[in-house]
Amino acid sequence: MKRAALWPPLAWLALFVAAPTFVIGAYSFYERELGRAVPALSLEAWRSVASADTAFLFGRSAGVGGVSTVFCLALGYPVAYFIAGCGPRMKTLLLALVVLPFWTNFLARTAALKLMLHGIGEDLLYTPGAVVLGLVYSYLPFMVLPLYVSIEKLPKRMLEAAADLGAGPAKRFWTVTVPLTAPGIAAGCLLVFVPCFGAFVTPAVLGGVGGEMLGTQIEVLAMRGNVPAASALGILMMAAVLALLGIYYRLRDAEGVV
Repeated sequence: MKRAALWPPLAWLALFVAAPTFVIGAYSFYERELGRAVPALSLEAWRSVASADTAFLFGRSAGVGGVSTVFCLALGYPVAYFIAGCGPRMKTLLLALVVLPFWTNFLARTAALKLMLHGIGEDLLYTPGAVVLGLVYSYLPFMVLPLYVSIEKLPKRMLEAAADLGAGPAKRFWTVTVPLTAPGIAAGCLLVFVPCFGAFVTPAVLGGVGGEMLGTQIEVLAMRGNVPAASALGILMMAAVLALLGIYYRLRDAEGVV
């Protein structure tokens, strides 16, 4: 009975995750001929993306994703800490406000932010700063929620013991609260960095040509008919994310904390 219950999710993953990934991987070995992909066992697409421009885009995407993650952590931790210290009714209200942006279309929210930035000053648009602002605005809830869960489960007796031993509020926070909420910090950073690294809509709307990242480059290649190169770049980006996940799980198993 338990094995039978696994078949629906496994079938879903096979149909909508494994199969599309296999198709993308197969396209990466096609050849481009007259603006279309031609079936062939070729490394042409891989050679075309193995360039300094691709390395630059990887660096820019990782940099923008990293900066956005740091800002989300700096903003999200105080918010999560405050919510965890509120009463039951206030917690429910504040958590509802945190997830409220998810009720609105992602593209509509990004377009609204673009209009706001345009109203403040056109110099703010089409810059890396605008992209970081848009990513923080979009993915901040992904940081707040795991942090809240981690802080909510924090054993109060350990804080009380630290206070009895003479630790002040700042020392209790850095020596007790932060280490014990490390799982929430790691999970929040991962949930924010991965979508920021592969973001497409936000850099396309707010970054313009100067804010090009891996996601926008894949779209450009595909629209130009170079589907094999777009597929190869997508596989490279997927491999980078899987490598990051592997590092995360290895650290978690080795340290027993994260």
